Amino acid sequence: MPKELNWTALTVFIVLFALVTILGFIASRWRRGDLNQLHEWGLGGRRFGTVVTWFLLGGDLYTAYTFIAVPALVYGSGAIGLFAVPYTIIVYPFVLVVMPRLWSVCHKHGYVTASDFVRGRYGSSGLALAVAFTGILATMPYIACSSSALRWCWPRWAFRETSHSSSPSSFSQRTPTSAGCVRQP
Repeated sequence: MPKELNWTALTVFIVLFALVTILGFIASRWRRGDLNQLHEWGLGGRRFGTVVTWFLLGGDLYTAYTFIAVPALVYGSGAIGLFAVPYTIIVYPFVLVVMPRLWSVCHKHGYVTASDFVRGRYGSSGLALAVAFTGILATMPYIACSSSALRWCWPRWAFRETSHSSSPSSFSQRTPTSAGCVRQP
């Protein structure tokens, strides 16, 4: 049965999409930087102000991981999944105390990554490599769970089955695992 098109929602979507697209093109021409420099590419030329940083942190905090993966973890494994609440309560005051000083030291010495800071502070390339590897390794499960959580948000028609197996696999049969990621039964 075909559904009736919601013209109000479609109009709002098109207007907002056009606005964001236009702002994106304007922003790409505003304060152009030399993208051959790592700090221009990775840190926006160190020119982000308070407002831009505020929105970037908001986009970082409010992700599919926050709204889908963590609740799926709580649903799948119980109260152990509530680690995200005290973690946030403990980490954010610490970040607000430590990060301004870290930012000023990194800005003064031209550090771009945490590994740069560790190498400059402790003079150890091995420790810097360990910090880089740990950062990459710790980020991978977050990205995997966010990608899986995003799949739950996406419309069903966006994912077509590519295999022609005898057992049908519908989107509704997928269930969250204890880690909050999606698993095929």
